[in-house]
Amino acid sequence: MTIRQRLQATVLIASLVVGAAGGSSMLRYRNGQDFDLVASANPATPHSSDADRTAMYERARGKRTQADAVASASATCDSCRGTATAVQVVYFGNARKGTADNMATASSSCRNCGAISVSVQVVVVRPGTNLTARNRALAVNASCAGCSTGAVAVQFVVVTKKHQAFSRNGRAQLEALANQLEAELRGAARTKAARTTAANEKIGLPGIEALVRNELKPTTMQPHFAIETG
Repeated sequence: MTIRQRLQATVLIASLVVGAAGGSSMLRYRNGQDFDLVASANPATPHSSDADRTAMYERARGKRTQADAVASASATCDSCRGTATAVQVVYFGNARKGTADNMATASSSCRNCGAISVSVQVVVVRPGTNLTARNRALAVNASCAGCSTGAVAVQFVVVTKKHQAFSRNGRAQLEALANQLEAELRGAARTKAARTTAANEKIGLPGIEALVRNELKPTTMQPHFAIETG
């Protein structure tokens, strides 16, 4: 089964799980202009692990809006693992100008250790909004022996004329896909062939794109994808 097929299966599984258990993510409304989300994992002792998974759903009401999402993981102790996953959805509302910045970074400097980071950002704007979007991934190994890193940043800029928003089930599915992307990235970081396949298939992008289209009914959508492994 290919990476893409596994992700498509994950959408179905997430849908069934959410239907049975319900979702916990809430959509918040506030008058703020700047929305920052950071997931950070940094294990400190050998043979330990640290994981941070966080999600944000906000509807902005400012005329100028900025959305920043960062997932950062590091491993600096022998045989330790760090994993960070961020999911950010911001509805720009009436904003006429804004910026969206999405970044995933992973670094390792140790023996038999690893760091994985995943950042998924969806920004929803109205027609005519002047938006500057940036999407970046960085993975670095330094003074390593038997270590691996992986970072992937997935960003969607969605234009819609209606007040579309992710449903509770849709939010839970988006988080499930981000977690699955984390697992796929962990496997992709192990071999050169897997890294090439992951980059060519743009792991995570097809499943998230299908979900975004189904939930938000966009008039236009621009996907951005960046992956780095070490």
